[in-house]
Amino acid sequence: MPDKAKWTVLTYIAAHNNLDPLGRKSLLEIIGVGSTRDVVHGVLYDGLAGAGRYVAGEPGKAVTQERLGSFDSGDPDGLIATAAWLFGAHPAERYGLVLWSHGSGWEPSEIESVAKEARPGAKAEPEESKERAVAPGSRALFRTTLRSLLEPAERAERAILFDDGTGHSLDTVELARVAGAIAGLVGRPLELLGMDACLMGNLEVAYELRHAVRYLVASEELVPGHSWPYGEIFGALNPAPDMTGADLARLIVERYVKYYTARPPAAGDVTKVALDLSRAEGLARAASTLAEALLAGMTAQAAVLWAAQQQSQARETRSGKRNPTKFDYHLWDLRSLAAGLGESAAASGPVRDAASAVVQALVPGAGAVLAEGHRGDWFDRTGGVSIYVMPPGTQRLAQAYATLAFAKDTRWDETLSAYHQTLV
Repeated sequence: MPDKAKWTVLTYIAAHNNLDPLGRKSLLEIIGVGSTRDVVHGVLYDGLAGAGRYVAGEPGKAVTQERLGSFDSGDPDGLIATAAWLFGAHPAERYGLVLWSHGSGWEPSEIESVAKEARPGAKAEPEESKERAVAPGSRALFRTTLRSLLEPAERAERAILFDDGTGHSLDTVELARVAGAIAGLVGRPLELLGMDACLMGNLEVAYELRHAVRYLVASEELVPGHSWPYGEIFGALNPAPDMTGADLARLIVERYVKYYTARPPAAGDVTKVALDLSRAEGLARAASTLAEALLAGMTAQAAVLWAAQQQSQARETRSGKRNPTKFDYHLWDLRSLAAGLGESAAASGPVRDAASAVVQALVPGAGAVLAEGHRGDWFDRTGGVSIYVMPPGTQRLAQAYATLAFAKDTRWDETLSAYHQTLV
């Protein structure tokens, strides 16, 4: 290996759950691709039988293989330490991180274990753990997030707090901290962050990460358990080490959508977006201008926004027949919503103008969106980026949402509050 590679990429596989065999498949696929003189691939794999970390050598072999035994892959500090281990040993011009995580949520046994940590001495509640395992908040990316949602002593309070995780609000803050810490370790932003996990193609997530990551690849919908086609993606990177982060981000979108178009997953969900986070502020400004236009006339515009939400939900769930879906988690495709507002005869002129500007800002190549891909005509109006819009009358707005940089820097939070007060 040279003193400095072109790329060093860490794939962090948190599969200590019912995705264990699929996580092992991804591990073997990456080792099968191997590393080159210019591209180094490292993997942290945490499964039911324990954890290990690996550095791929020639195809099919690992030059480094360390058994770690029990390892908490849901601990953000464990991720930071793993990045320090790989990136410190294999410095590179560009660093990539792929998070392969709890795409099907936390299992009851894991939730019960975290509950014991969150409430020492409290009696375990297996019934609640089973309920939590299928609840939106069970998809929390980090164990620290899940722990905070399970801390209150009273179950009724936990039910409220658990809903605060449904917009990825808490995980977004933790993810930004982790990415910032890793960027600090290597002395520059991560060239690419890939989210092989559900629902992370989200404007709030992108905005929070904009200083620590250059390019983000994620899905606004669910990710199939079989995950990314690593053989095709890393197999294309290895012989082209001068590929930039933007190039690799576009490649991932293209190969992912092509792979699952040929092998449709059972739920039908295939969405992927590549974002240039240096331009995330421009997209956020467009969304904020739309928020201001809605807020200025909320008494009349609330019904227009609600109609746009209903139209989007009907289209993207095929009139409720396609489940599960992001609509269970209160994240809505921004382009679909904006297009509905822009086309509404009941929308005010400022709302239509601002909505049209949002649609334009989501055109690939025009701003933050480098590439967007999907499978299924029910996604044809989507733009690859979701935003938090809790439907009125369902649950209260997530309290943690106000802590996000996006909420602080735009008027989206105020608009959602006014929206709920108007329609509820």
